[in-house]
Amino acid sequence: MMRGWLTLALVAVLVVACGGGSVSLDEPPSVRLGEDACDECRMIISEARFAAAYVTEDGTVRRFDDIGDMLVYHVRNQENVAVFWVHDYETEEWVRAERAFFVQASDISTPMGHGIVAFAERERAEKFAAEHDGRVLTFDEALAVVKGGVEGGSHMQHERGGE
Repeated sequence: MMRGWLTLALVAVLVVACGGGSVSLDEPPSVRLGEDACDECRMIISEARFAAAYVTEDGTVRRFDDIGDMLVYHVRNQENVAVFWVHDYETEEWVRAERAFFVQASDISTPMGHGIVAFAERERAEKFAAEHDGRVLTFDEALAVVKGGVEGGSHMQHERGGE
C-alpha cells in the first residue's frame, strides 16, 4: 500500500517537473520580435504595436504579426481559446483583447493590411478613429467583421507556404 502511494507521488512530481512550466493566462505570452513567425501568414513578427497572440485552453500559444491575422486564424481554426492578447498601438503594452478598444480604418497600414489596431482606453481609440476616418470596435465586433469577410470571401488571401 505504501509503495503504491510512493509511486503515485513520484509520478506526480515527475509530471510537474517535466511539464516545462505551464503558460500563465494572467500574463501575455512572449513574442520574440525579429524571430517568431506569425501562425497565420508565416512572416516574422517585427513590430510590437501590431503583434497579437492567444493561448488555447490546452496551453498552446499562437503568435501573430497583425491583429487581423489573429482574428482570421481564429475564425478559420476555431480553437478553444482561453485568452486573447493584443498590443496597445501607442504604448506597445499588452492588453487582454476583451478589455481593448479596436480601431478599423482603410488608411491604417498594418503588416498584413487588415487596418485594425488596439488601444487600452476608449478615449484614445476614439481620437485615433476620428483622425483616420475609422470606427471603434469591441473585440467581439472586430471578430464579427473579420468573420464576415472570411466567410464572405472578401478577405485578403495570404500566400501560406504553397496552400
